[in-house]
Amino acid sequence: MTIFFLIINTLGYWEGKLGLLAFPLYTVLFFCYPLLAVLLISQLFLLIKEKFTDKQRLIITITLAGILVLTFFNPHGFINFDKLKGEDLLIADYEGAANCRSVLKFKANNKFIDRSICFGINEIEGEYYRKGDTLFFRNTKPTSNEKYDEFAVIKLFDSPNGIYIGNLTSYKNKKDSVGHRFDITLNKF
Repeated sequence: MTIFFLIINTLGYWEGKLGLLAFPLYTVLFFCYPLLAVLLISQLFLLIKEKFTDKQRLIITITLAGILVLTFFNPHGFINFDKLKGEDLLIADYEGAANCRSVLKFKANNKFIDRSICFGINEIEGEYYRKGDTLFFRNTKPTSNEKYDEFAVIKLFDSPNGIYIGNLTSYKNKKDSVGHRFDITLNKF
């Protein structure tokens, strides 16, 4: 039960490094919660049967109940690791086939995070600098040997159109004429 609680509360820190193993871990955690609830109920019955005389069982039951309640109200843990990485200045997202999703966040400390969720979770981190409406990527740490894009161009809408306020198109290099288009949901530049 302690391992379950530690995993839940530190998952935001290391889940991007798991890749394809993230979903099996989520499945295991999903099934652990009801198993721990059944264990809590059995411990409560034993406590009542023993008339609360076993102090070790009482401590275990209170701890287990606390873990289950805290996990229910904070299923992603108490620590928001995204906020620890810095304030978001620009957020852009892309939804592809099979409900795959990629979110690109540019932080105030000139760092960016590209988090992709598609049959696994992958995060690419790096630094950026801005020149006008162009963001240049550098010092990227991709999860594979593939080279990350070189730059992205911001194009804001004249008037907000729904939840998107513009587009961010990311290009592999200067010869790339197609790029990869993201929808901007937050812009504080």
